[in-house]
Amino acid sequence: METLPIFKRWVPEWFIRATLFIVLMPGLFLLGLYAGNVNETVGYYGIEPADVQFSILVYYVALASFFSLEQRLVSYFAAKHYFLLGLLLTILINLALYHVRQSHILFVLRFFQGICISGIIATSMNLIFSRMRTERVRIMGYTVFYGLLLVSAPLSSLVVSWALQYLEFNALYMLMIYMQLPGAILLLLIMNHVRLKRHIPLYQVEWISFVLMVPALLMWAYMMVYGQQENGLDSPRIWFCLLGSLALATLFILRQRSLKRPYINLSVFKSSSFVLGLLILLVFYVCRGALGLSSTYFATVLKMDPIHVSELMLVNMAGIAVGSLIVSRFVILKKSLRLILLTGFAFLGIFHVWMYSLFSNQAEPVYYVIPLFLQGLGAATLMVPIINFYVSAVPASISSSASAVGILVRFTGFSLSMGILNFTRLFSKSLHYHRLQDEVTATNPYTLQRLAQYRETLMHQGMAGDQASLAASKLLSQTVDLQTQLRYSMDYYLIVAAVIGVTMLAIALVPYLRTKLLFTRQPPIPF
Repeated sequence: METLPIFKRWVPEWFIRATLFIVLMPGLFLLGLYAGNVNETVGYYGIEPADVQFSILVYYVALASFFSLEQRLVSYFAAKHYFLLGLLLTILINLALYHVRQSHILFVLRFFQGICISGIIATSMNLIFSRMRTERVRIMGYTVFYGLLLVSAPLSSLVVSWALQYLEFNALYMLMIYMQLPGAILLLLIMNHVRLKRHIPLYQVEWISFVLMVPALLMWAYMMVYGQQENGLDSPRIWFCLLGSLALATLFILRQRSLKRPYINLSVFKSSSFVLGLLILLVFYVCRGALGLSSTYFATVLKMDPIHVSELMLVNMAGIAVGSLIVSRFVILKKSLRLILLTGFAFLGIFHVWMYSLFSNQAEPVYYVIPLFLQGLGAATLMVPIINFYVSAVPASISSSASAVGILVRFTGFSLSMGILNFTRLFSKSLHYHRLQDEVTATNPYTLQRLAQYRETLMHQGMAGDQASLAASKLLSQTVDLQTQLRYSMDYYLIVAAVIGVTMLAIALVPYLRTKLLFTRQPPIPF
């Protein structure tokens, strides 16, 4: 008997790929829904910017923790039914978010939104890679997927910034629903009722490990977002999160070691190449997180609105597209992995050093075009080779565990970058602020000259003398804040450039890394 194909025979291949692309993009958009429009999110929900960061990490926690459990569900449901279930739940959650304005309910809904979206993305990924049977095509598939992942945040920011010019904030959730429906309808029409994997009944599902992992990751996320704000270890909440996450992580590890079919097979860590790949991935994600500081600089110092910031980031997306094309060619030709990594980190290093020299309170956006392009080029050059390297370093039988650990490390790197930015922002800005305040005194002739300039300008605009004096003092204070932000940004980019330099020296000179940084085989499906 002939096996029923996944898609109906009359559907052309290009239409299948276009449909899968339309299905995949809304799910990727949701990860960066709030990132580029923090002020609008803060204003709508009446929350702090830190709460916006936490909502992003809550969504990421759901994606990272549910991956292994989701693999069992994919094996139980037919692909069409599982996709439809995830889609319906996502629509219901977006409808709930449309009406909700309480922050605690927002966090809960964002978590379940992440779980539902992971099912849609997993189904789409399985469908995409079921169409790719040759190594060359699969490599191209990896680069396209991770290219989409890299551009999803800036592209989402662009779409959201444009939409907010015409819509209320909560209308974004309806927009997400409308974006999902066309691809979903097309996919349901062209798919047959088939399974992508062998049917496995839902018995002995390791839900306990999932329950242990979720609060551990949420506590880690809380520390990264609110740690510095609550004075670190001086806060009982931070101590509770630290001890709680360590205890839950310990219980999780002990349980995996005792299970015959663990949630995550810890034998993946027996491969030194796998561990090395994870370390490089962690460094990459921490360094890549500094890009958000550039967006903040464009918005706060150069006073660019979200639309213009997003339009400037189109250059970064162009760099990602070009980098994806180049790196796919390198991987197909089996070029040296060390050379690829050195090239990618070199692009990132040039970006940070160049931006360090460009930070100023007055600048033209065109100055930042080439550095942003190089950042995208570097990120795309590194992403696929690193993930291919660590997943291919373990046996195929446990590659799903390697993928699960990789997602956890990406979450850790993303949240760690956020935590480092939060810590250094308060520490460095406080340090520079006090230094500048010591110099900006009533006896400093430069201070008096600047105040006189401000006062004269305001009086020429029709302001009364006493009011102009008060306004001049406020303008001077704003100038101090502006310089503090600039010094902090310069310090952070210089530190990241130094970290990249050390990483490149280690990759280039350490003999152990020379023997380990080699491609072995192509992994089955990248995550």
